[in-house]
Amino acid sequence: MAADQGHLPLAMLPKPSLTFTVPSLHDGLPISCRVYHPHSLAAAPDAPSWQKHAAVVAHPYAPLGGCYDDPVVDMMAGTLLRLGFLVATFNFRCGPFSASWRPPLRAHGSAGRTSWTAKAERADYMAVVGFVSHYVHFLDPFTQHTPASSYKSAVQNDGGLEVDGEVTPPIRIRLPTPTPPEPPSGPAPILLLGGYSYGSMITSQLPSVETIVGLFNAPECGTPAAEIRLRAQHLAEMQNTVLASAREAAIDHLRPHSPRKHVGLRVGGDEESRRSHESRRSLSTEFEETIRHGVAELLARTRKGHQRSHSGRSHTPRDSDGVLLEHVSDHLPPVPGRTTFLPAYLLVSPLQGIVTNLATMSLPPLLSMSGKPWTRFPARGSNEAVPSGPSEPGAVPAEAEAKLVQNATLAVYGDRDGFVPVRKLRDWASRLEAMQDSKFRAHEVSSANHFWAQRNVASTLREAVGTFAASLLDDKTG
Repeated sequence: MAADQGHLPLAMLPKPSLTFTVPSLHDGLPISCRVYHPHSLAAAPDAPSWQKHAAVVAHPYAPLGGCYDDPVVDMMAGTLLRLGFLVATFNFRCGPFSASWRPPLRAHGSAGRTSWTAKAERADYMAVVGFVSHYVHFLDPFTQHTPASSYKSAVQNDGGLEVDGEVTPPIRIRLPTPTPPEPPSGPAPILLLGGYSYGSMITSQLPSVETIVGLFNAPECGTPAAEIRLRAQHLAEMQNTVLASAREAAIDHLRPHSPRKHVGLRVGGDEESRRSHESRRSLSTEFEETIRHGVAELLARTRKGHQRSHSGRSHTPRDSDGVLLEHVSDHLPPVPGRTTFLPAYLLVSPLQGIVTNLATMSLPPLLSMSGKPWTRFPARGSNEAVPSGPSEPGAVPAEAEAKLVQNATLAVYGDRDGFVPVRKLRDWASRLEAMQDSKFRAHEVSSANHFWAQRNVASTLREAVGTFAASLLDDKTG
């Protein structure tokens, strides 16, 4: 269910601002991620203000070649990036390829194997959502108090900072934790969760954003949730200094008689094509090692600060929901003033019916299933329970389907899908649109197949994605 290159437009995404991994909430396996910064985080002094809007886009079925390089994913993510969203793409855990057949596009970089139930892939996606929500919260480069004049002595080069075209060796220097930002007084930023084909199926089965982010509220140290939070804060702090210094350098360049400065913005991303594959792999490994060192130092600093803040108090600490934390030193404290997002959803070529069972190698339920709609599983090394989704891959639980109705959602599909009969897609879309106060909308594209390879339908899809995303932003400013 991966897209054929066909007549899709040329790649819209630039080189990523960050390339890294996060541990899956399912079993801690590393999931390869890319983050793309919008123009509002550029060095240009006249760039628009950073509004903290973000999006995550999931790819099609890995065993059939799906990965974050998929051209439809590229088109979706590139469209959102140009509208001002910070965009994250990622690779689900790798598919079980045979030695004799390896497609050109695959979920490389992430460990593990594609599961037969989609439970692990839902946890992969939730891990990325947890990272993005916290990275965006801590990413505030243009209101920090770190003097830009101390840039050369304070900023760290984590395997990819370019200055005048040269990459200097990595230097591990921790930056001070910025003062927690005040809770935003305006409307909440948008967090758009999307997917294409199999990625849209996983998106549909996710619990609500509130449920996902709640898993990271006060996670036990050493668990995937805690590691994700610390990685998000560490990378955001580093980028705060890099981006602020680049902006000041650009401003200095515009001043009369100012020496010319050039500071690259990509940290941990792919290097220039002149570098060999081995060099890129070495830089990526060094960057991951630097992240691990930074996370360890941040954890130590967080524990020390949290213990000091509670010293001399007679009461037992509680989290933001009033839950007792008996062993506070074993958990990360809740994030003060954590950014609250307005969720939205984007589903391209959604899977319905028997094809969802084929994608997960399971049989459709023959008898009604009893029990709660959300089963729960523990992340490895964690005592926390994580919502895993429906017990049957083809079934969408009540909470998951409700989120598509209660929040702005667009489903785009073709009337010649090939994988899903258009009648099933129409019935599904009509049912969700007919629910009371529904915010779900569907857009059927004539003559479009599952892969959007024809030039005319590819442009129609791009326009539909852009129009929907722009309407979300208009609602925030209207």
